[in-house]
Amino acid sequence: MLLAWGTVRPHRWVVLGVTVLSLVLTACSQAAPPPPPTRPPAGGYLQLKPVGGFLTLPDDGGAATLVHQSPWEPRPDNIPANHAVPPTDFRPDGYPGMTNGPQVFSRISGNYAGTTDEVLQWSAAKWGLPDDVMRGIAVVESQWYQNHKDTVGKPTQGQGYGGFGTCGGSPPGAPYGPDGPASFGITGVPWCSLNDPNAPGYGGWPWTENSTAYAADTAGAIIRACYEGWEPQWGPTYHAGDLWGCVGRWMTGTWNTPQAQAQVTMVQQAIQQRPWNNW
Repeated sequence: MLLAWGTVRPHRWVVLGVTVLSLVLTACSQAAPPPPPTRPPAGGYLQLKPVGGFLTLPDDGGAATLVHQSPWEPRPDNIPANHAVPPTDFRPDGYPGMTNGPQVFSRISGNYAGTTDEVLQWSAAKWGLPDDVMRGIAVVESQWYQNHKDTVGKPTQGQGYGGFGTCGGSPPGAPYGPDGPASFGITGVPWCSLNDPNAPGYGGWPWTENSTAYAADTAGAIIRACYEGWEPQWGPTYHAGDLWGCVGRWMTGTWNTPQAQAQVTMVQQAIQQRPWNNW
């Protein structure tokens, strides 16, 4: 067969090359896959700020920039609470006896959303605490659950709820009654001990139950104030700079008692064993 003048029959290798090039360009134009989930390394990311560091603590946004982000989420049940942020004007009144209490409690906002581990990192960064300490507290208090309920909607002991029947039960307005939980959230926030009896409010509830960041924020605030030496109500053996003493104080509401020391040991063991890596 004769070809007309000026007509060129394409070679099959040319056609194949164009096809391959098209496929390569298409692949390159697609978005890169997200990085694989990563768990926090042993030792965590954040170090303890020394006594006297309160005025240098980052605000909510500054703390967020210190969070090492990862899509890893060992507690998918927490996702709604991990993204629940209280109104900007929701601030607890605190309780009598804390030095510089207004400055401490006015910083508690819960103004962060992320994975469960990111929330714990954020609270640690905001209050100048080691993030592994926050992780360990959350293991002992809740197994990293914020507000886990059973199939009929009953709060689960040790999974975001505790102290059933103490404090006279749950705060007024909660649906759980006098036999219900008195502490809430991933860090076990007790409503009655954080509430000024002469002021309105319920120690941060309902946001201590509904917002992971708010519960973690509250624990970080009290531990930091204790570490700064601002809780003289604990008597002559209390002093600034005792991080583990302040962890025990948070978890038991007592200072340097056998009960508090036992809770501290459990937190330290959790930090060493890192059970979250197996969840």
